[in-house]
Amino acid sequence: MGVVVKTLARLRDTERGGLNGWLEAGLFVLAISALTVVYAIAQGTGAHTLVFTFYSMAAAAAGMLAITGPGSDALKTISARQSWFYGAAAIGLEGLYFALVGVIKPAEASLSLRLAVPVSIIFGWLFLSRVLTARLALGGLIIVAAVIPIFLAMHVSLAIPAIILAVSCALLITIKTFASEFHPSNQRAKTAFDKLRITGLVVLSTALLGAALLVIAVSLTELAILPPSALIPEPKAFWHLPTLLCAVFGGAPIFVSMTYLTFSAVLKIGTERFLASTAFAPFSAVALEALAARLGLLNLPDYDWQLMPLITLGIIGVIIVISHRNPSLPSINRAS
Repeated sequence: MGVVVKTLARLRDTERGGLNGWLEAGLFVLAISALTVVYAIAQGTGAHTLVFTFYSMAAAAAGMLAITGPGSDALKTISARQSWFYGAAAIGLEGLYFALVGVIKPAEASLSLRLAVPVSIIFGWLFLSRVLTARLALGGLIIVAAVIPIFLAMHVSLAIPAIILAVSCALLITIKTFASEFHPSNQRAKTAFDKLRITGLVVLSTALLGAALLVIAVSLTELAILPPSALIPEPKAFWHLPTLLCAVFGGAPIFVSMTYLTFSAVLKIGTERFLASTAFAPFSAVALEALAARLGLLNLPDYDWQLMPLITLGIIGVIIVISHRNPSLPSINRAS
C-alpha cells in the first residue's frame, strides 16, 4: 500500500499543482500526435487548415473559460506581452508550417521541427541568461546532424527556402514556449484550476488575433489586392459544417489539452527539456494514425521509414539534453 501511495505522489507536483512535469510533457506528445490525426480527418472532409485551427482555438477558449470564468485579472492576463508573443508565434507557426509542407514531405517537416531544441538552447543562452554547457551544445549539434540530411538530399532551389522555413518555424515554437514559461500570470498560478483559466485567456487572445488576421487576409484577397493563395481560405470555408464539427468535437479538446500541458510543464521542466520531449511524437503519431485507419476514420498514410535512422539520431541528442543537469533550468529532482 505504501508503494502505491508513493507512486501516486510522484505523479503529482506538490509545489506548482497538477501532474508531474515529465508526465505532462508525455501527455502533450500524445495530444499533439492526436492533433495530426484530427487534422488529417478534417482535411479529408475538405476543411481548410487555418479555419479549422481558428475554430478549434475559439471553441477551446470558450470551453475553458466557461468552466473557470475569466477571473478578476483577466484584462491583465490578456494584455500581458507574453500573451501576444504566444498568440503571434502560434499564428505565424501555422502559416509557415503550411508553407513548409508545400516544399518537403510532412514526415520530413515534422522531423525538421526538432530544430526547435537547439534553437531554444541558443535563444535561452543569448536572451534569457540560460547556461550553455558543452553537453547541451553536444545534444543540440546531434539534433542538427539528424535534420541536415533532409536538406542535403534536395535541390538547392528548394533546400534554401526549406531551411529558412524550418528554422523560422523552430524559432516561433521557441518564442511561443518561452512565452508560456515566462508569462507572469502562469508563474503566479498555484492550482490546476488557475492554470486552466489563464490558458483559456491566452488562447482567447490568440483566437482574437487570428480572427482579425484571417478577416483582413480574406478581405484583401476578395478585393483582388492580394493574389489567391492556398494559405488564405475562401469565404465559404468558414461556413463548411464538417470543419466546424471537427473543430468543436475534435480540435478544441486537443487544443485545451495541448495548451494547458504546455503552460504547466514548462514551469516544471523548462522550455528546452519540454521541446526535447516532443521528439518522441513521430512514434505516437504513427501508432494513433494506424489506430484511426483501423477504425475507418482515415486512410493509413504512407510513412517514410527511411527517416527512422535520422529520428533515432535526433532522439539520442534529445536524451542528452533531457538528462543534462543544468543549474539554470528547473530542477529535475523537483520535477520528478
